[in-house]
Amino acid sequence: MPARTRLSIAIAGFVALCAAILFIIQSFKSDGTQIYELSNQVVLSNNGIATNTNNTGKALAQVDLKSVNGATVATQTFVGRPAIINIWYSTCEPCRRELPVLALGAEAYSDKIRFIGINIKDSAKVATEFALEYGVKFELFLDTNGSFISSSGITTAPVTLAINAQGLVISQFAGELSTDKLNSLVAELLK
Repeated sequence: MPARTRLSIAIAGFVALCAAILFIIQSFKSDGTQIYELSNQVVLSNNGIATNTNNTGKALAQVDLKSVNGATVATQTFVGRPAIINIWYSTCEPCRRELPVLALGAEAYSDKIRFIGINIKDSAKVATEFALEYGVKFELFLDTNGSFISSSGITTAPVTLAINAQGLVISQFAGELSTDKLNSLVAELLK
């Protein structure tokens, strides 16, 4: 078979493969799952580094998350009781350092405040095993499609949100949470 014929067959095969991949991708998009558009409208600090949107004073983003058991859970169900919501993932070093602080805080304040972890990168298995390694017993959810962080304008991790019983963000803290800072957030919630 001449080289030109082989090349034509290879090109035709490649085009057919690309068309099949596009068809498969399109069929996943049309299954009713909401698709979130990412934008380049990011808040930049004075030196051009992306920062988080300040959610203080805003209502908690109303989206669906996945529990580590696979159930779909609306963030609306977080409303009704004060909550500390921590956004994290396992390969984030400050997240690793602050998880024991959150675990102890959850034990100390569990009768007054709901503690919630929202993992933004890991599988349910990785998130669960990792959290257990650090003594975490509070609720864990996955932001599998990025809807929570997109709706909240969160670009970095870890981030901790203090949410009052009405679902309003009363405080937001980016970076590694210390025991003193957690106690300060809890005091603010319990005013």
